[in-house]
Amino acid sequence: MLDECPAGSTCPRTAVVPRRLARVAARVKRVCLLGAESTGKTTLAAALAERFGTLWNPEYGRPYTELGRPADAPWSSWEFTHIARIQCWYEDFLAGLAERVLFSDTDAFTTAVFHEVYLGTPATGFDELVARRYDLFLVCGLDAAWRHDGIREFEAQRLWMHERYLRHVQESGSPWLLLEGPVDARLDAAAAAVERVLADD
Repeated sequence: MLDECPAGSTCPRTAVVPRRLARVAARVKRVCLLGAESTGKTTLAAALAERFGTLWNPEYGRPYTELGRPADAPWSSWEFTHIARIQCWYEDFLAGLAERVLFSDTDAFTTAVFHEVYLGTPATGFDELVARRYDLFLVCGLDAAWRHDGIREFEAQRLWMHERYLRHVQESGSPWLLLEGPVDARLDAAAAAVERVLADD
C-alpha cells in the first residue's frame, strides 16, 4: 500500500531531510577564498576540499558568463544580483552535505566587486549576501602569474581588486590569511589555518 500524503501537505518523512540538512549545515565551518582574477582560487579550493575530504562551492559567475548570456551583450545590474543569489544558494545547499568544512570559490562580495568593475557603480541588490559571515577568509596573492582564458579580462585591475579584498577581510571581523608563494606552500598554509578553525569548534 502506498503511503500518500494529502495534496498541499508535507509528508513527515520528506520534511525530515531539509531539517537534517539544516542542522548539518549549521555545524559546518565555511571558508571563503578571495582574490583577483588568475590568482589560483579554484585550484586551491579543489585541493583543500580533497585534503579535508569534503566539498567546495565553485564560482557560479563563470558558467553563467560562458553559457548563460550572449558574449557581446552589455551587463545589467540584475545579472549580478542573480549570480550572487545562486552562488549563496548553492553554498547553503552544499553546506548540508559537507564534512566539517565547506570551501567556497568566491562569494557575494566578489560579485559586488565585479558589478563595480563592469558597471562603474556599487551593487545595491544583495547587500545582505555581501555581509554574509565566514569562519575563515583565504586571500590569494598577486604573485601567481596572469593567465588569460577567454573569460578573464581585468589584468590591469588586479591590484585594485586585491586591495579591495584585503580591506574587506580586515573589516569582516573573521580570521583571514594572505596566501603567497608556490601552490604547495599556499595549500599547506591554508590547510594549517583551516585546522586551527576546526580546532576552535
